[in-house]
Amino acid sequence: MMNNKKLLLEQFVVDNEELERLESLLDQFNIFEAIGMVRQEIRHSNFLAFLLNPSASHRLGDIFLKTFLKRLLIDASNAPVSPIDIDIANLADTQVRREWKNIDILLFSETSRIVCVIENKVDSQEHSNQLYRYREIVLNQFKDYKQIFVYLTPTGLLPNSDENQQHWLPYSYDKVAALLDDLSNRYRSTIGSEVHTLIQHYSGLIKRHLMEDSEIAQLCQKIYRQHKEALDLIYEHRPDLESDVFEVVKNIVRKTSSTSKQVVINHSWFFIKTLGFAIPSWDNLSFQKTSSGWTKSNRILLFEFKIEKQKVDLILILGPGELSNRVAIFEALNNRGIIGWTDDKPEKNKKYVALMRKTVVGNISPDASISEIDEEIQNFWDQFLQNDLPLINEAIIQKFQPINPGE
Repeated sequence: MMNNKKLLLEQFVVDNEELERLESLLDQFNIFEAIGMVRQEIRHSNFLAFLLNPSASHRLGDIFLKTFLKRLLIDASNAPVSPIDIDIANLADTQVRREWKNIDILLFSETSRIVCVIENKVDSQEHSNQLYRYREIVLNQFKDYKQIFVYLTPTGLLPNSDENQQHWLPYSYDKVAALLDDLSNRYRSTIGSEVHTLIQHYSGLIKRHLMEDSEIAQLCQKIYRQHKEALDLIYEHRPDLESDVFEVVKNIVRKTSSTSKQVVINHSWFFIKTLGFAIPSWDNLSFQKTSSGWTKSNRILLFEFKIEKQKVDLILILGPGELSNRVAIFEALNNRGIIGWTDDKPEKNKKYVALMRKTVVGNISPDASISEIDEEIQNFWDQFLQNDLPLINEAIIQKFQPINPGE
C-alpha cells in the first residue's frame, strides 16, 4: 500500500508538463498575491475604489470611472443612465465611500447628480436581502440623483431575485481586467511606469484566479483529471490552517512568558486548539489556586485562546470552585469598562463562566497567509498587554490582598 502511494506521487511530479507550466505561471511575481489578496473581497474593493476615485494618485482622473460606467451601461438592457450622459458628465468631483452603511463601494458626484453603488462578490453571494436594503438606502439618501446599481462577480452573475435583477446591473471581473489592460496601455505615458505595473499586476491577478477560463484554471482541471488519486492523497495530508494558527498563538504567548514574565502558559490542548495562560502575580492571591478538576494548576481564573470555525477568540474563563470566590472575582471586574465584558454572572450550577470574550481574528480566509495572520494576532496581543491586561490586573489586585508567604 505504501509503495502504491509513493508511485502515485512519483508519477505526479516526474515529467509532468502541465504541472511545470502551472508552476511557471504561479512563480511569476505578483504584488497582490504577495499581500494575500487573491480572494479577499475587502482588498479587491479597496483597490477598485482607488481606481474609481478621480482624486487618487493613479493620474487617470475620472477616465477609469467613466470608461467603467460607459462599458457597463452600453451592455445593459435596462440601463438607468445613457452612456452618452456619462461621457459628457463632469465626474471629477466624484466622492468614493467604502463600507458606507455596509455598501461595498459608493460613488457620487454632486455636480452631475449621479450616484453609483457597487456590491462586490468574489466568493460569497448576496444574503439577508442586502441588495434591496442598499437600494432603499440610496433611494432615500440620493433622491434627486441618477442611480446606478452594479453587481460585480467573477463571472457576471445575476442577483438571485427577479426584483433585484430589474435594478442591479451584473458585471464580471474579466471585463474589469480587459478595461484595465486597455487603459493602462493607452495611457501608459500619462500614468507612469509604477502605476502601469501596479494595474498590470492587478489585471494579472484577476486573470489567474478569478476567471473560469483562465490558463491556470484549465491547467488545474487537466492536472486533476490526470492525477486525481495523487492529488486526493496530497489533500488528505494537507497542513491544517487551524493547527498553524494554534502554533502562532502558542509561540507569541511563549515568547512573552520567557521575556517579560507577565504571563505563563497554563495548558495547551492541541486537539481542541485551546491555549490557556495565567497571570503569575495572581498565584499569591487568595482565590487563585482553589479550583479542582479543571487544570493541573488548580487556577480558577485563566485566559484562553480558542481557535475554531476559522476565527480566534480570547476568553477570560472563571472555572469551577467556591461560589463566594467566583462571585468576588466577578464583582471585582464588573463595571470596569472591560471591552468584551459578557456580564455573565457565576451561579451555583454554572461551572464555567466566560467573563470576557474578544475576537482576535475573525473569518480567516483559507487563502490567508500564516505570516499575515501572525501579524494580526501579534498586533492584538501587544494591545492586550498594554491596555486590557493592566486594567483587569488592577481590578483584581484592588479587590484581593496578596498572601504573605511568611505568615
